[in-house]
Amino acid sequence: MNKAVKHIISALLVVSLVMMASCSGRAARAGSYDVVVIGGGAAGLAASIEAAEAGASVALLEKMPMVGGSTVLSGGIVYATGSRLQEGVEDSVEDLVAYWSDRADGKNNPDFLHFVADHSGETIDWLLDMDVELEGPGVSGTSPVLRALTSTTHGAGIINPMKAKAESLGVEIHTRTAATGLVNKDGKISGVLAEDRDGKALRFDAGAVVLASGGFDRNPELMQELAPVALGQKTFAGSGNNGDGLLMAREQGADVVSHGGVIGFRAVEGEPAYTSDICMLMWFPYMYVNLGGERFINELTDYPLFYEELIRQEDQTAYMIFDGNSYVETLDRAVEKGSAFRASTLKELAALTGIDAAGLESTVVEYNSMIDAGVDSDFGKPLAGLPRVDNPDYYALKIIPAILGTLSGVKVNLDTQVLDGSDSPIPGLYAAGEVANGSFYNTVYPASGTSIQMSLTFGRVAGAGAAAFAK
Repeated sequence: MNKAVKHIISALLVVSLVMMASCSGRAARAGSYDVVVIGGGAAGLAASIEAAEAGASVALLEKMPMVGGSTVLSGGIVYATGSRLQEGVEDSVEDLVAYWSDRADGKNNPDFLHFVADHSGETIDWLLDMDVELEGPGVSGTSPVLRALTSTTHGAGIINPMKAKAESLGVEIHTRTAATGLVNKDGKISGVLAEDRDGKALRFDAGAVVLASGGFDRNPELMQELAPVALGQKTFAGSGNNGDGLLMAREQGADVVSHGGVIGFRAVEGEPAYTSDICMLMWFPYMYVNLGGERFINELTDYPLFYEELIRQEDQTAYMIFDGNSYVETLDRAVEKGSAFRASTLKELAALTGIDAAGLESTVVEYNSMIDAGVDSDFGKPLAGLPRVDNPDYYALKIIPAILGTLSGVKVNLDTQVLDGSDSPIPGLYAAGEVANGSFYNTVYPASGTSIQMSLTFGRVAGAGAAAFAK
């Protein structure tokens, strides 16, 4: 081999090594902060605000183009007791804890319930002081107590003022910046590895890290492991809910608490959002039947409990039955989209949908007799003002299970420190929100507004704790 060839080979080898080094080299340093928060939903913004108010320098990393997580997609309900909006409401921390515990069959952690219930009113007042506009209180879940406070502009009415508050305190919000791992130095979490919108690798050094990355309902592997009951079902949660925070914590030895539950919901088949006009049809108080043509529940049952019954039906499928007495124009659009069926007789409707014809016809006769009598002898649904089902055309709207989030997460203590398999804190690592909600629930979600309340209250604790640790 002559010298010229050797020089060429050597040059190519150098170029190759340089390219390899550039691809596998250390991430560019993006900055050093007291606290880095992963996730910009309710929990992440709450943590950022509290950490900044404690004097910490804070970076918030959000992989999506905007902050908000699942909260910004929600109806903006926060469940609480003892806020200044609830003066005169007969309630107590003990009663709220009892309600949450009852809905979990006593299988959630009472210390966590007491802590959140005791601070829930304070959290509402904290939102009000941030110019979040809330209405109510009203009823949510199966309790008649007035505990639900609702944002006048839904989830955005909570997220936008929190974002403004965080920015006013100097929190650096990095959107389209996806956390990819945690930096562990000498047994302590000391930073976050991330990628920016262009795929550039970054490293954010931190005195402490708060995980607030949401759930995992868009991760089939984690769903199979932790919530197989809902595997493959439609989700209306934030599109970033792929369990990345939970996986990052696990890599550091974090334990996970799971009872296999989800925030059960329902949807009109084919509808991308539960706020669409077609999907809103599912809240009408009309008759639902399964594929056997039989009613299976009081149609006004709280949505998480409705979900539990729906997934027990054949093919996890139900149909809402409409007719000329309950007709709305939206039904015709649903038929055009394939989400509903229309026929001139119940028998024809059954043939189109796969519902048992004899069962459907028998159920409609029985239902009409109960309408006439004013008493639902099967399920106790209030029937006053509801129409008979006897006026063609008939419509069947297809209803399927859906979820709003997951009920499993990394194990934390009341200081929101992430715990390993020996219940020892992982130094420098905190977590709040859906990524750490396993101790709050069993398998059935208790009431709208519970998740946002727990995210806000524990997010605040996580931010304050991380700031103190970083000092």
